[in-house]
Amino acid sequence: MKWFKNILNFLFPENCKICQRPLNKNEILVCSKCFDTLPFIKIYCLKCGNPLDETLKDYLKNDNISYCSYCEKRKLYFDKAVACFFYKSPVSDWINEVKFGKNFSLGYKLGILLKIVLKKKIPKVDLTIPLPLSSKRLRERGFNQSFLITWGFLGKKPSDKFLKRILHTKPQTELSQKERWKNVKNAFLASKAVKNKSILVIDDVMTTGATLNEAAKALKREGARKVYVATLARSSLT
Repeated sequence: MKWFKNILNFLFPENCKICQRPLNKNEILVCSKCFDTLPFIKIYCLKCGNPLDETLKDYLKNDNISYCSYCEKRKLYFDKAVACFFYKSPVSDWINEVKFGKNFSLGYKLGILLKIVLKKKIPKVDLTIPLPLSSKRLRERGFNQSFLITWGFLGKKPSDKFLKRILHTKPQTELSQKERWKNVKNAFLASKAVKNKSILVIDDVMTTGATLNEAAKALKREGARKVYVATLARSSLT
């Protein structure tokens, strides 16, 4: 049915979500000109993904550091965290459009965008999985936005059998930074099938990293060899 999709794209071309110019077939969500205006994270910690002050660029090798002061405060179970953008408009608007507007197509395309931006920053892995929601939250929302993003990233439906969220917790956005780490403690359970596997966990937004860290802890507990996390956006830690 590729021919049918090509006809639809010709008759009803998708427009750039910023300038509304019709997109070329190789462009995703935004045109190449608007792509360069997105709020990319350019300097970050190679361990936890924490964005760093861009004024440090002149003092750093490869524009990044391998360990930052935030890493020293926590026991981190993931081996590396990366994010595409700061949680700012228009990216934050798109994420909210998926999460609250139930724009499933946009969620899928954001996954493609994540892959384009981070393809050289993510190590090769055995498994790529979405960060799961609790069964109660999934029933309330009706879908998992991280599942949609992972679907777009992989180009195929991801598996949800390797990691489960077994505790229904308060939304992290309602809590302080300290409370967030306590709130998600032991919230996940991993399958024994992850033993000796390298795994990439995908989510929409990372702030403190508490939730993704607990997911990584569950995976490591069952013998995962390496756990990496990738998110579309990163919120401020302040």
